[in-house]
Amino acid sequence: MIDERKQTIINEIQYWKKNKLLPSEYCDFLLALYTQGDGEEFKGKDKASRNKRRRVGAILMLAVILIMLPLSFLVIYFTEMDMIMQTGLLSTFVAVALLYSWRLRRSDSEKFHLPLIVGLLIALLLSVAVVHQYLPNNWSVYGVLSAHCGLWALIGWRMKLPYLLISSSIGIIVMVVLLVS
Repeated sequence: MIDERKQTIINEIQYWKKNKLLPSEYCDFLLALYTQGDGEEFKGKDKASRNKRRRVGAILMLAVILIMLPLSFLVIYFTEMDMIMQTGLLSTFVAVALLYSWRLRRSDSEKFHLPLIVGLLIALLLSVAVVHQYLPNNWSVYGVLSAHCGLWALIGWRMKLPYLLISSSIGIIVMVVLLVS
């Protein structure tokens, strides 16, 4: 019998067993009959295909998040959207990236760094664009940059991420040099 048909029948028998449409003994007999005594054979295939789909989904999500960074520059500098639309779109980008990073961190994945970095960079870009739009002096932009460097240092210290600590230190040093000169 073709594997797809076997799998369909096995799934149907498992559904019957779960919903008690047939006695458990009958379902066990039918499962043993169709799996030739090895009931775990098809479960392993299901898990393997599910894991493969999850990996493909994770790769696609990371690709989307990577595309959001250049798309953010495109939205701010090369479109004539209203500032409210730009802010809404970029805020959505930030939320998606940071929520995905948080989800990956909760699942103990090492891939949470990429969405975190992209989310923080888009948040920085968004803040600078908004402040520059409404307060066009350099001091307000310097203040926003300093606030982001402080936020990055706090996040880096809290999550024990040395790259955020280093980048915030470099940012603060550059800010001090720009203010002094």
